[in-house]
Amino acid sequence: MMLWPVLFVAASALIFHSYVLFPAHMLRLQRRAPKPIRPAPQNAPLRVDVLMAAYNEAEVIAPKVHSVLNNQYPADRLRLLVGSDASTDGTDELLQSLAAQYPERLIWHRFEARTGKPPIINQLAASSQADILVITDADALFHPLTINALVAPFEQAAVGGVQAHANIRITEKDAVARQEASYTQREMAIKAGEGVWGCVIGGFGAAYALRRHLFRPVPQGFVVDDFYTFADLNVQGYQTVFSAEAVTELQVSGDQRVQFRRKRRIGKGNFQNLWHFKQLLFGFNRLSYVFWSHKALRWLSPLLLFTAFVAALLGSSHFPWLLWAAWGMASAIGLACVDLLLHPWGISNRFMRFLSHFLLMNLALLLGWLDYLRGNRQVYWNNRTAG
Repeated sequence: MMLWPVLFVAASALIFHSYVLFPAHMLRLQRRAPKPIRPAPQNAPLRVDVLMAAYNEAEVIAPKVHSVLNNQYPADRLRLLVGSDASTDGTDELLQSLAAQYPERLIWHRFEARTGKPPIINQLAASSQADILVITDADALFHPLTINALVAPFEQAAVGGVQAHANIRITEKDAVARQEASYTQREMAIKAGEGVWGCVIGGFGAAYALRRHLFRPVPQGFVVDDFYTFADLNVQGYQTVFSAEAVTELQVSGDQRVQFRRKRRIGKGNFQNLWHFKQLLFGFNRLSYVFWSHKALRWLSPLLLFTAFVAALLGSSHFPWLLWAAWGMASAIGLACVDLLLHPWGISNRFMRFLSHFLLMNLALLLGWLDYLRGNRQVYWNNRTAG
């Protein structure tokens, strides 16, 4: 009989730890950390190749290229390598024109058949002879000092990877985009705390950097290459840190369907990475603590939420407080559904928007998990806004 309250409390505690206690811990760690001491400029700056996969990015490709190649980094030490993933919207023509503006600094190649981002990045990395690789998404614009800030921490030999900060641009009336922006900024703050320990777990695709000789090709069929590449640096024994000065700007879609498809696809990739890096779960160290707290428990949150709800229902006849817990969870789901119904009319409440975002995120994770178990092998998006 005691099984149900034990299951409810255990599942709820794990969710609370991942979404509340761990972020609070990382935020406190970030605030108390000493400000980094930036090294003096080198006489011979490290050579940097920025790698980017592009599919139908005609709307953003020109500002993206300019933001990278006009960075305040020595021009003769910086190149941009782009792989066009069989684009059909004029991206290739724009790249051809941009390459004429930046001879020998913008190198691009068209892939005739869709392959997805990971195989393109693998091929671009194999062609590079630079000291540092910066992997970035096409819609993330660089600030003028972004590359300098990404390269500076590599003065420390123990550092293998550096995560950039992502700022999200939104429109004031876009409730979905506002919630995505809020979630992303919270993630950036958590990564900043992890960076104090040298274990930022998983890269955020807007931009991150690593030593070229540490890059190992992403396995075939993997979806979330950003997480794989960054976590692999930790497996190799190197630190991964966060640079708040390496700023990128990107705009998220306010289309709820696009966001849901993106999260479902990422959910599939998450479970690929969870299995691949399962050895990180069994250590008694900071890296394992971060992996469990920030990633594994969140990826398993649909199962934990289901366990808590079922335990509350089945135990409610003997433990009245579990009945109240079940009603509370059911009410939260109901409010989330109401928010989804009201959204097409532009009606939104901040608390209800949070609930619907949380509900859809976990539903997408669940479906991504099922995709992974079914062996769904698609590794690319079908349109630009979806990935």
